[in-house]
Amino acid sequence: MVSWHIRGEMDEIDVDQSYAGHPTMFSIRMHHGGEFTSFPGRKYIRGKKTFVDLLDIDTFSVHDIDEMMEDLGYASIGKPLYYHFQRPLGDLDFGLFALASDEDVRYLGSFVAKHKLIEVYIEHDKTTLHTYLMSPTHSKVRITEITEPPSCSKTLFLEWHSTPAVDLEDDMDHMEKESGNDPTPTGHLEKDLGNDATVTDHMENDLGNDATLTDHMENDLVNDANDFGKFGELESDNDESDDSDFFVDIENILDDINVDMQDFEMNIDKDVEWVGGSSNTVVDEGTQDEALEVINTDFLASDSSSDEGINGQRKKSIRAIQRAHENDEALVSEPFYIFQKFGSAKEFKDKVKLHAIETRRELALEKNDKNRVRWVCKGTIPKLGPNVEVNDEEEICPWVLLASKWKKDVNWTVKTYNKVHKCLQTRTVKACTYKFLSSKIVEQVESNPTVPIRALQEQLQRRFKVDLSRMKTFRAKSEALNLVQGDFVTQYSLLRDYIVELQTRNPDTTVRVDVESEGNPHSETRTFRRIYICLGALKKGFAAGKRDFLGFDGAFMKGPFPGQILSAVGLDGNNGTYPLAYAVVETENISSWTWFLSCLGEDLGLNTNSNFTFITDRQKGILNAIADLFPCAENRYCVRHIRDNMRKQWRGKPFEDLLWTCATATHVQQFNKGMEELKKLNKDCYEWLKKIPPQHWSRSHFTGRAHSDVILNNLCETFNGKLNEGRDKPIITCLEFIREYLMKKIVNVEKAIGKCTGPLTPTAMQTLENIKKRQKIIDLYFVEMVSIRKWELTGMPCKHAVATIWEMRKNSKDVGIPETWVHEVYWLKTWKQMYSFKIEPINGRSMWEKSVCPTTLVPPKHHVTIGRPKKKRRKSAYEIDDMVKGNSASRILQSVTCSKCNNIGHNARSCKGQKASAPSGSGGPGGSGKGKGKAG
Repeated sequence: MVSWHIRGEMDEIDVDQSYAGHPTMFSIRMHHGGEFTSFPGRKYIRGKKTFVDLLDIDTFSVHDIDEMMEDLGYASIGKPLYYHFQRPLGDLDFGLFALASDEDVRYLGSFVAKHKLIEVYIEHDKTTLHTYLMSPTHSKVRITEITEPPSCSKTLFLEWHSTPAVDLEDDMDHMEKESGNDPTPTGHLEKDLGNDATVTDHMENDLGNDATLTDHMENDLVNDANDFGKFGELESDNDESDDSDFFVDIENILDDINVDMQDFEMNIDKDVEWVGGSSNTVVDEGTQDEALEVINTDFLASDSSSDEGINGQRKKSIRAIQRAHENDEALVSEPFYIFQKFGSAKEFKDKVKLHAIETRRELALEKNDKNRVRWVCKGTIPKLGPNVEVNDEEEICPWVLLASKWKKDVNWTVKTYNKVHKCLQTRTVKACTYKFLSSKIVEQVESNPTVPIRALQEQLQRRFKVDLSRMKTFRAKSEALNLVQGDFVTQYSLLRDYIVELQTRNPDTTVRVDVESEGNPHSETRTFRRIYICLGALKKGFAAGKRDFLGFDGAFMKGPFPGQILSAVGLDGNNGTYPLAYAVVETENISSWTWFLSCLGEDLGLNTNSNFTFITDRQKGILNAIADLFPCAENRYCVRHIRDNMRKQWRGKPFEDLLWTCATATHVQQFNKGMEELKKLNKDCYEWLKKIPPQHWSRSHFTGRAHSDVILNNLCETFNGKLNEGRDKPIITCLEFIREYLMKKIVNVEKAIGKCTGPLTPTAMQTLENIKKRQKIIDLYFVEMVSIRKWELTGMPCKHAVATIWEMRKNSKDVGIPETWVHEVYWLKTWKQMYSFKIEPINGRSMWEKSVCPTTLVPPKHHVTIGRPKKKRRKSAYEIDDMVKGNSASRILQSVTCSKCNNIGHNARSCKGQKASAPSGSGGPGGSGKGKGKAG
């Protein structure tokens, strides 16, 4: 039912006012019956104007314009029509665009929200513009050579699907006049082909005399779709790398080596059956070159059936027929022939299904038992002519194919085959299932797992000439991903085999698996709960680094089975991350953190008296777990998370500056001075911060055991950001993603180490050079205690120590150079030794040794959450507060104050005459945060 309305030229209305509040509604002003003048100063003359209202861009299509033209009386003329629309605020010289496809309609729709009246121009019989070459559908153009009478030269025609032919020669002449220099539509075609070459000759060399441009450009369209899948999405899911830290620790900026994980899926051997899937090798029976005569050296002339009841003459006839088919060139293109053999009924059925898809026929099984398989064609046979009656019986297509198996034979042999079709081809083939399509896109999905569904849909439709729904294409891509990555459920049953392979290839690797308690001790399955992995190379490298410092953090799993990835990350001598251990657990709580830290303590040889240093974000349960297992350890809190908690009540730069001053103070007196200033600013904030023991977040109370004064847990957040692409994959694929990242990281860092010279790491050298620049001649008997405290915390000589060393060297004291006073953590030799231990790759799935464990792991219970699954992490109040909307700062979570009554929580516009109350002042700048109303 038509929902739009046509009105005359004189019925002027204000469309902007009429469509207020309807962003998708618009009107068009159709210019029809006329023609365009030449360029420049192009105009549309001798035409009429008609307005069409109540159009919705969500349902609008080119076919609607066809119906409008029919209503205007152009259907009876029989001439081709060309549609163009004028870009708002553009002119007719450079602002016209084609309106011939859905892509053109979508481009038109980008202007509808702000411009409610669109100008549409109609050309009749032929077009004098080049807008159709600018259309997104120009890549679907077909070039055909038309032979004219002897007096005429060869002319190239461009044909669009659903549009008539366009004379390219006239268009090229017109563009030559417009551009003034290049007569070709692209401006570079003549340069590419040569001055003496013609477009037709060039295409005959590249495509052949009978080839079309559509066939030549099909691969380019597929590559464009792949490129769009790789680069067309503007937003990234790497939310961990999106942190906007106000606190930047200049002295401890992470210098991490980049590791490229984009080709992670490409490392899977396509010839090996992967976890939870099947072999990626796809056999296409129709890919053999038709111009070649192939001799099958593996063909067995004798039949595998018994010779009983078969005389020699019959066997000779069979062999003669088979030899004749082998030597006949037609055999290469003919998919079936009499006495053709198949190893199984499934092989025969698959071949017929492939033939049905390639020929677009409605082939169906008529008989299917253990001895016979019969296929018939149920295609539609057209009934044409004046004498056809409605009650005539429907004619049946004569195509038939029968294969059977003799009683004592193991092969299936084709007995009946009629290859004649009388039916019409169809675009709806039942054999074209999502599993068949998935086998055809495995390699493409493997190289580009994020390829859009729409790109795959258009590619498969062009390839097989069948209609495919978006949902079928989605299922095909999902099945292909399962073939590449493995199935989520199946990989849990193979997890024990993976552990055996991992420990075999990487000695001294610790892997622990925790399962749910099972009431039946004789059950052959156990429900997976947790897994902990600490690679042997990482344990040795961490010990060689000589820095007892670790950060702990967790990250969400994004697959169908919920969970958390817990990680322990250290620091190397170049201030880069050095992951030590990782685990997949059910959630972050006291039990999971206690289990993880217990496994880690056994690998590092830690006990209750160990003097280790940890830094955490104060996650759920981790503080209690550290206090129970390692009571003597130094536990630091990330200052950024303390800042985020403080902002919930006290906001403003003065609060954050004083917090950072107290956190970075290296002496107790400096810390106390900063706290007193905070007390003067806001006593409530001072009391709140005082409850957090300073030995957890201020350098003034740290020990020097870790040789690091880090107060931000950026090292764990950096590692979590690297794992973002692997957290939505099945369990083994996710663990392999982490292992491969660590393996590549060690190799990349080792390459960087090979380019370094000097006694210290590059970061340590730069830090020491900055200290040397700040050195000054001081009294040898007077050194600031603050400076000595800095040396004690970091292991790096302070500016006073450097000045003293140089002064003593002037007095012929053998004290060495400042580099010799730097702690060995920062030595280049230590850094090199730390990364000398390599992580070894593992074999493919088919080479894994079977685990001797009698029980099989099954996946944990899947709890379906309410609503759409979340892909992005929850942003903190600080990040939301700093968001920018348009050209102004966001006011989300901001407290507003009424200018009439001075109350917090509403503005003057929504004030209801409340009694004025004096501000409490306890909240400081920005209010106390107790009355969080909506922003006005």
